[in-house]
Amino acid sequence: MQVPMSRDNMIRGLIFFTIFTLAGLFLSFIWSGTQDIQSGAEELAQIFKEMRYEYLLAVCVFTFLDWLCAGLRFHIFIRVVSPTMKFRDSFRAILATICVSAITPFQTGGVGHLYIYSRSGAPLSGAITAGIASFLSTLIILIVAAGGILWIDPSSIPKETTWISFFSFLIFSIVFIVFVLLLLKPDIVLRIFQWLCDHVGRRFTSITHFLERVKSKVEQLSTEHKTFAITLLRNHKWTCVLSVLLTCGFFAVRIIGGYFVIKAFGEEVSLWNLWVVEMLYNFVVLFAPTPGASGFSELAKDRLMTNLIAAKYITPFVLLTRFFTIYIAVVLGGIVISMQIAKDIRHKKNEVAKDAIQQV
Repeated sequence: MQVPMSRDNMIRGLIFFTIFTLAGLFLSFIWSGTQDIQSGAEELAQIFKEMRYEYLLAVCVFTFLDWLCAGLRFHIFIRVVSPTMKFRDSFRAILATICVSAITPFQTGGVGHLYIYSRSGAPLSGAITAGIASFLSTLIILIVAAGGILWIDPSSIPKETTWISFFSFLIFSIVFIVFVLLLLKPDIVLRIFQWLCDHVGRRFTSITHFLERVKSKVEQLSTEHKTFAITLLRNHKWTCVLSVLLTCGFFAVRIIGGYFVIKAFGEEVSLWNLWVVEMLYNFVVLFAPTPGASGFSELAKDRLMTNLIAAKYITPFVLLTRFFTIYIAVVLGGIVISMQIAKDIRHKKNEVAKDAIQQV
């Protein structure tokens, strides 16, 4: 089974991502205490002019390490189901995932790695298993960190964000249970999916045949996924442990990257307080409904940083951290996906030409 990607959908998602991002940055700029937009813009320009840009070189290194850890996490799982897979394909897969996450609501970026891996020769069900196992590592780290933060209740967290944190904790718990079932008990999820399809099919008879085909394909993928999942859990337990460590790795380098951004402004901040804020931030925005959490992400980081750095530095900090962690990867991931789509189109044209020659 192939995973289709559309340039039109990518462009549409990118437009929405850009609009929400600009809106979020503008509101962050206004909320930073700016009384006059012109004077605020001049102050912002002065901040960027006086920055110590040597620190941003270190941020570039940590950004690459972020992608490296995330790509390795994909790779250790995909090698279980497709031993011939090369790391460059996993690196392409993580960039594609970040890109698709940025242009789809609720950051549903899994299609990105499924597309790259399926085009690289991996079975789709195996790529699904790798994605589920990888995402579970993220959920485990974030839910443990967020639970610890809520229990400690550090002073660096603004009090008005507490209710958002509890709401996110509830959503996380639900998603975590679903993904655990997907990995350990896929039959339960399959039965729920089949029940939903049957219920919808009885109400909308015009799509009954389509739903039957979908049920059949999902059942096939579920059976293959279950085989891969059993193999992974029985024979590759240390791979799961390594995945959790790599997840800790890419969160750590992101936080250290943010620390160097603050150093570039000439500000000082406790690395512990920054860790608390960044982990809670990742926890809160992961399931934000906008494409790539755009807008919501900028505003959430603005609110969470109010107790750590001066107000005038918050908008530049939000812009730079999002630039290094997301915006660059969106561009590179878009290039990866576009090149793969172009390759698919050329391949399809060659197949049509061959069929025409054979018919002649």
